[in-house]
Amino acid sequence: MSQNFNPERKQYSVVLLGDFNPAMFQPEWFSKNDIISPEEVDFARNQSTTCPIIITPQVTLFKTSQFSVRIEQKRFQVVADKEPIIVLKDFILKTFERLSGYVITAFGFNFSAHYHVENNETYHKIGDKLAPKDYWGSLLDDEVSGLDRKSGLSGLEMKKTKKDDFGHISVLLQPSTFVQPGVFMNCNDHFNLPDDDSMAEIVIEKIEQVFDNSFEHMKTLQISVLSEVIKDGE
Repeated sequence: MSQNFNPERKQYSVVLLGDFNPAMFQPEWFSKNDIISPEEVDFARNQSTTCPIIITPQVTLFKTSQFSVRIEQKRFQVVADKEPIIVLKDFILKTFERLSGYVITAFGFNFSAHYHVENNETYHKIGDKLAPKDYWGSLLDDEVSGLDRKSGLSGLEMKKTKKDDFGHISVLLQPSTFVQPGVFMNCNDHFNLPDDDSMAEIVIEKIEQVFDNSFEHMKTLQISVLSEVIKDGE
């Protein structure tokens, strides 16, 4: 049994942790600092029905034609549902080039996708291999046998701590709510920062260094896990 896994309904995000002033980050501020174009400000302002702009001391939310922005007092997040994802990197780098004195305590990248599997046999094989049911008889009885089963794995997360505890990478797998039969996977590549490397001007250099490799690794990791599970036992 073999299958090529192609990610569908993908989402990419960059998250920074620190102390932020959400009310400062209005779309016009980004435009005045040449981070987004005036046309993108107009786009954000015209999304009042589907994605209204929210600007408060607690949170700022707005959406451009390329990504969504959510800024809270301790969290700065930008999310894209389409490529090219270089727009995420450029947005973060340009923003914090102008805010080089900010302290960033950690940052991370996220990649999520839905994967269609060719049939229910393959779908259940993934769950059975990653979460054997042998130890769950008292809960599941025989409800996890057959291709039309209604019980089984609803979520699994694995986590690897990076060398010297400077972060971790985690992988979440769940049944897909978008493709049937299919699975949803999310990877988080998290970077802790030592105190002497937490100034924004240093952090954005690190982000630029690891951005491309991180997203490529997360994509490869997801497909590798699914491919190995399907291959195992053939």
